[in-house]
Amino acid sequence: MVGIYIHIPFCKQACHYCDFHFTTSLKYKDDLLQALVKEIQLQKNYLQGQTISTIYFGGGTPSVLAAADINLLLDTITGLHTVTADAEITLEANPDDLDKAKLHDLRQTAVNRFSIGIQSFLTMTCNG
Repeated sequence: MVGIYIHIPFCKQACHYCDFHFTTSLKYKDDLLQALVKEIQLQKNYLQGQTISTIYFGGGTPSVLAAADINLLLDTITGLHTVTADAEITLEANPDDLDKAKLHDLRQTAVNRFSIGIQSFLTMTCNG
């Protein structure tokens, strides 16, 4: 079994401790999502015959994405690969993004785990 990591480079603001590639602008979000879909399609043979047990959305702060954006990527993956029924599907999240409405929307996705970095406990104004 294998896992897939998808880097979502969007953040609400820059954090002083972050060394990852990111942008604070969502201007090209739709372009990036379409590029990710295309890349998943182009790389479908790379994992041919493998069963996916983990899908991890990291970044940046992937929790800035809408549930429909996450579903687009997950539907593309599951349309091309075998994903276990109990796959761990993780979304890195900033606690500030996880209000009641956002959690309700995320229930419409297959995300079943959040990763909330320890830095979020140090300062709730930065995205992690």
